[in-house]
Amino acid sequence: MIRLQINNSYQDLLAANQLGSYSSLMHTEAGTVIEQNEQRDVRRLILGEQCFYLKRVNCEKITSAFESYLAGKAAHSKPFKEMLHYGFLRDRGFDVAEVVAVGEQLKLGIPNAGFIMTKEVPGQDLSRVFQVADQETRLSIMRRFGALVGNLHNYGFFGSIRLKDIICFGEPAEAMTMTLIDREVRNPYPKRTTKQKVLKRLLINVRRQTSQGEVFSPKEWKIFTKYYCRNLSQTVRIDKKSTRDEIGQILLKATRGGAE
Repeated sequence: MIRLQINNSYQDLLAANQLGSYSSLMHTEAGTVIEQNEQRDVRRLILGEQCFYLKRVNCEKITSAFESYLAGKAAHSKPFKEMLHYGFLRDRGFDVAEVVAVGEQLKLGIPNAGFIMTKEVPGQDLSRVFQVADQETRLSIMRRFGALVGNLHNYGFFGSIRLKDIICFGEPAEAMTMTLIDREVRNPYPKRTTKQKVLKRLLINVRRQTSQGEVFSPKEWKIFTKYYCRNLSQTVRIDKKSTRDEIGQILLKATRGGAE
């Protein structure tokens, strides 16, 4: 069984480039390889004057399908889940990459392969902007980043998010847009938000950021925490100071080489 969805705005463009079917998108050798291994590849394609990214997964875990069915949800491939997640985020007002096409192949109800194609988001990798920014600009970025993560958690979206998962456009101190990309998540659906879950997921996110090289100064974390907490609803309000203390403990472990 094949599931295929193509954005109406791009049907003619894909068809003109012989990319209007599941098979053609899963097997094309067009474009430039950005990432490639035995299980997946990512390609950058120029079609006309527009740029797109095609992410393909050639192997799926059968346990993922069982988890979905046990939760009362349809089983989907990783790319299809990413498309669903983009939709939930967009419906709640978040800026996300535009999905051009998505497809997956299933056998006996179990996904075994799939792809997602997105349009390139104009702007710059926020992590790179942050690295070369002065202190004032870095603090401005952390204010916006904290508010974004807090808003995501407020809606029950707890997937890991780093600066490198965001494309920014404009000046950080002004009306900078922050667009989410690469939203690969195990569960694309919003979850019930509780105070305990919010704090747990925040600290997991901090650990992952730290282990992957996104380490910020205590002052930057302080600004992040302030705006993160400010964007949570009253029902899941958490204390800024105690949260900063817990983040500080994670950073201390990382400095000592004991980060998880």
